[in-house]
Amino acid sequence: MIARLRFLWNETWQALRRNPLLQVASISTACVALVLVGVVGMTLYKLDAVAQMLPKQFETEVFLKFEATREQALELKAKLEAMPEVARVTLVPREQAWAEEQARLASEINLKDLPNPLPDKLVLATHQPDQLPAVAERIRQEPTVDEVIDQRETLRQVLATARLVRMVGLSAISLLLLSAILLIYNTVRLTIYSRQREVRVMALVGASLFTMRTPFILEGIVQGGLGGLVGATLVLVGAGLISDYTLQLWPFLRDLPPGLPPSLLLVSLPGLGALIGGLCAGWAAQRFVRV
Repeated sequence: MIARLRFLWNETWQALRRNPLLQVASISTACVALVLVGVVGMTLYKLDAVAQMLPKQFETEVFLKFEATREQALELKAKLEAMPEVARVTLVPREQAWAEEQARLASEINLKDLPNPLPDKLVLATHQPDQLPAVAERIRQEPTVDEVIDQRETLRQVLATARLVRMVGLSAISLLLLSAILLIYNTVRLTIYSRQREVRVMALVGASLFTMRTPFILEGIVQGGLGGLVGATLVLVGAGLISDYTLQLWPFLRDLPPGLPPSLLLVSLPGLGALIGGLCAGWAAQRFVRV
């Protein structure tokens, strides 16, 4: 068994060394296909992270009636905090809100001599963004509540955009993977055509189909894995350069969620390349390597 495995590996190694130009073509084909997959994957991962982050920033503002006392405001705050859907509740006293409004409009109008027209306000956030509308409806039933602003339409649009990003991402990656499979399959098929004489010689000496096909499959795994490794390196280098440049132009992008971890890309692209290379090589070998 060990001797047979050694023979198969030696055949694979000899094939990799024997046709360097064809190997470069195969590896570069896998590299180009997987670079596209990696670029689209990283971009869509970032967009999806942003799409998931935006709804979580939506908050509901609860304005109490002007005659409501501070004790009633604190009681309502405690009641809202007891709701299982509510993640946090913040009380904004009318004095604080008026001071902030005065500071905001200081350059336009002097409000210091006017009485405070603002009521106490509660700002709450839910664990899940889609829970906001239902919670807002329950809060409106409270007798001390005057108005509830839940930004329902804006939240609905953001959630729809997040779903669209996921759908487009899955579709784009599926199409790119299909393109990668077809490119690598055609390259492996050309490799098999270029070595038809070797296949015939092995068949004449009585080699089994397994013995004839396995070196091609191993070769496809190595080509796909190397293509994925080179592709992952190129994607990470390019992403680092683009990231540094864009952060210099737009520093506010630092507040966005982090992108795909580099270690995950360095593992996933070579692994995906090896898997696709092995499957494509096995498919081509089954069709074109026959006794």
